Amino acid sequence: MLRKAGLHVAETAAPALGFTVAYATTGKLPLSLAAALCLAALVALHRFRQARSIWPALGGLCLAALAGALATLSGEAADYFLPLIAVRTVIAVATPVLMLLRLPPAGLVTGLVTGRGLSWRRCPVRLRAFTIVNALWLAMEASLLANQLRLYHEGQAVAMGVFKLLVEVPAHLVAAVVLWLLYRRLTDRPCRGPLCPDHLPSEGEARRRPGGN
Repeated sequence: MLRKAGLHVAETAAPALGFTVAYATTGKLPLSLAAALCLAALVALHRFRQARSIWPALGGLCLAALAGALATLSGEAADYFLPLIAVRTVIAVATPVLMLLRLPPAGLVTGLVTGRGLSWRRCPVRLRAFTIVNALWLAMEASLLANQLRLYHEGQAVAMGVFKLLVEVPAHLVAAVVLWLLYRRLTDRPCRGPLCPDHLPSEGEARRRPGGN
């Protein structure tokens, strides 16, 4: 899962890398947008050749195309990052709602990646761990998003790209590792939930059940 998360972060950052480097060195918006779209297309092709799910890469390609269209129409390079900011804002707003519904996104993603669906919801220990991890992730994401919004309002396109590549990408990678270790520690103790699919009930509970010794 950590390898997949790291690879996803790197693939997501590739178009922004192309755009930032091209715009910082040439100052030409069309050339920078072309570099971003080429890298997004290469990411999609790479995923396809490795027989991995191509939908995330196609989503990134569509997002890069939308970003290029907005920047072209407005003539402002900072608008290249506007769709990504909008998506992250929606996620930041939706995350607390999902957490209140006992559906922390970290658990949803884990269930999707592992193919175990929502079985973790029947385990109180895992549900609590996913909620704590998601709250910490949301705090970090909100602070990063706030800084990007400030740079966007100032029209600092190059600074936005540099911040994403040199601050956001490392922060996401480090947070993925740290929060995974925290999740493992939080789920290390046994669960006493009677419906938990991952932990056995205590010996006393087993004896009280019908058929217990």
